Amino acid sequence: AFIIGGTSGIGEATSKLFAKEGAKVVVGGRNEEEGKRIVQEISDNQNEAIFVQVDTTKADEIKQATKKILDQYGTIDILYNGAGIHDGYKTVLDTEESDYDKIMEVNVKGPYLATKAVLPIFIEKGNGTIINVGSQATLVAGPGGSTYVTSKHAIEGFTKQLTYDFGQKGIKANLLAPGFVNTPMTEGIDDERLSDIPAKRGGKPEEVASAALFLASEDSNYMQGASLVIDGGWTVGR
Repeated sequence: AFIIGGTSGIGEATSKLFAKEGAKVVVGGRNEEEGKRIVQEISDNQNEAIFVQVDTTKADEIKQATKKILDQYGTIDILYNGAGIHDGYKTVLDTEESDYDKIMEVNVKGPYLATKAVLPIFIEKGNGTIINVGSQATLVAGPGGSTYVTSKHAIEGFTKQLTYDFGQKGIKANLLAPGFVNTPMTEGIDDERLSDIPAKRGGKPEEVASAALFLASEDSNYMQGASLVIDGGWTVGR
């Protein structure tokens, strides 16, 4: 399982849970210190993982990471595209072009590059699982600003098109859409929406990781191009 964005938050929880369930986990991200810490914690629990330092906005780094994984394990079965950044709720008028480009590069181009690198491996063997990470901003406006919401809507379209193009080749692509989850990305955000969540709290990374495990398992094999929402019920009132 290649867990991109696996060095913190939901990605860290997903890396640890997948390893606990028996997957050989590749923790992918830019933060080498955190990546190696997570790998050590996984190893301390008698499970298997390696860290691959990668910036998913750079095609060469993705290709090198993919080669390293193939050299280590011989194949890839699961691709989890979890790297993402927020825009601080900025409107289109408040957003600089450079900020727009960066958010779209990380949130949309990154999953495209990673999927393009790994997909041929899946096609050759006739199966593979792709989990793209969206947001409740995939469904509605408000959980971010103009660029973040745009990027998270885009990743749903990307997931659907992957299913349309490659579902018949044994590729299972689905979207994980977390709501407000207590992670480093949401730390410090004064979010009034918490009071409107039926669950009356932010989510735990481990709760979203459990949903990712379901999407990676054979139990979800008839889910194709779907969006699995885990938001404590926030979007039901929208």
